[in-house]
Amino acid sequence: MGNGGQQGSLYKINEIFYSIQAEGYHAGTPAVFIRFAQCNLRCDFCDTEFLSGIAMSVSEIMANVREYPSRFVLITGGEPLMNDTTELVRALKDEDYYVAVETNGMLLPKHDLFDWITVSPKSEKLKIRKCDELKVILGIDEIPETYGIEADHYYISPKNPTHNLPIGTSSADFFDRNVAQYCYRYVLKHPQWRLSLQMHKVIGVK
Repeated sequence: MGNGGQQGSLYKINEIFYSIQAEGYHAGTPAVFIRFAQCNLRCDFCDTEFLSGIAMSVSEIMANVREYPSRFVLITGGEPLMNDTTELVRALKDEDYYVAVETNGMLLPKHDLFDWITVSPKSEKLKIRKCDELKVILGIDEIPETYGIEADHYYISPKNPTHNLPIGTSSADFFDRNVAQYCYRYVLKHPQWRLSLQMHKVIGVK
């Protein structure tokens, strides 16, 4: 990544990497991930390191994105909508990238340039009321809460464990089959939902 020394708008970026979209509607699709640092929540089950980051200009970010062959970019975090992403997304769209965002829904985008919006709500304090995809993180004996959001597609994703993990593993790479099986049984009883597994953890990639 870059050094943030250029003039112009800067974004605090945790990482930019290339993998597959592991969840939801676009599961299995090669994607360039732009992970923003910082979040307005501190969920105890979060498996993402998003606190650190470096300041990057749009041109630096674009240079990183162009290194990969996929035209699908996923902006994530942390919470990416803590930032005004207008300049970055416009640059991506100008080069014909398909741009998706995953957000907790507590902040509104400052533009209408996103091709796809996934909301993964963690609180009733929501500003986004309609999205392309709703992804609810579910643990054993829990039921999904939509908080009244309307979506075209509804997904349940098993909650990552945060304690009592096997030695040598962390919540970022551990797949709990018991939680996944609970979610599996739930969607069988409630077919308006679809099961979304974190495919990258199942096959052991980033």
